[in-house]
Amino acid sequence: MRTPTPRAQRGSSLFEALVAFLVLSLGMIAIARLQGHLRLDADVARQRSEAVRLAQQDMETLRGFATLAAAAGTTRSFDAIESTSRVVDAGTAYRIDRQIDATALPHAKAASITVGWTDRSGGAQQVALHSIIAGSDPTLSAALALAAR
Repeated sequence: MRTPTPRAQRGSSLFEALVAFLVLSLGMIAIARLQGHLRLDADVARQRSEAVRLAQQDMETLRGFATLAAAAGTTRSFDAIESTSRVVDAGTAYRIDRQIDATALPHAKAASITVGWTDRSGGAQQVALHSIIAGSDPTLSAALALAAR
């Protein structure tokens, strides 16, 4: 035989179910929003690593000069290092700005490479690398490998 429930407790299980459903719904909405933020952050991280790769590649190109003085037919010389800007499209349009300045050091140039792009949310992003490029003769790079006589 069923025991009768008091009048004050009627409908309380329905109310508890509605509260549980509300809490579950709010949790699912929070997880969906978190997923969107994680995807955006992962996209920005991928773009940032690509921008750093492009800046490092440009810096290594500057350091890979073959001669000191610009001569006819040579494009990779220390004297030919100059400030430039260009756009690279690697899925995202990256603007690479190279600023070359003279330094207080003899035979050296200060290089600043800034890579900028617009992320998926429309925000401006950028990374910058700064270095000093020494103007030493590339033929002397093997001098340490020569045996002393």
